[in-house]
Amino acid sequence: MSRGLFAAGMVVLLALPPAVSGGSFDEAGVPDARLVNQDGQEVRFLSDVIGDRLAAITFTFSTCHTICPRLDGIFKSLQEKVAADLGRDTVLVTLSVDPASDIPERLKAHAEMLEARPGWSFLTGDTARVNDLLKALEVYAQDIRNHPPTVLVVDGRRGEWTRLSGFPSPDKIAEVLARHRQARATD
Repeated sequence: MSRGLFAAGMVVLLALPPAVSGGSFDEAGVPDARLVNQDGQEVRFLSDVIGDRLAAITFTFSTCHTICPRLDGIFKSLQEKVAADLGRDTVLVTLSVDPASDIPERLKAHAEMLEARPGWSFLTGDTARVNDLLKALEVYAQDIRNHPPTVLVVDGRRGEWTRLSGFPSPDKIAEVLARHRQARATD
């Protein structure tokens, strides 16, 4: 791709609204997929990574030079906003949309570059298994360069999911996490 086309594409991406939609997400059919984290440990997506915690989940790949750095930056800032709860009742999750290339060592280096703290997991795994999970979460794209910018916020205890499409601000994601936390308090 020429520099001019790339630059023009970036201008279009940066001009997109921060979050074009939000709403509930039905978790029915989301598999408790066996994945691998950045430390090479096998984990289950729902039962181990999310559990009964609040989670914010994004979808990127480490060699992306278009929308993924922006999503990574949002989560890096979000990490600061939820620092008091990170790793306790709140987790951040980055699921690779390129599991064939994003092996644990590459994700570990990517996490270090983002200064990810404990409580922020980077996940990959068997390509078919990851793609099945991405399809269940309605974020799969056959061409990874065209994957949708999406953040899911989930309350693992209550089984409630919220989808934020586009590039929600760290404040917006933190607000949705807080709403889920507040709903727990009224149960």
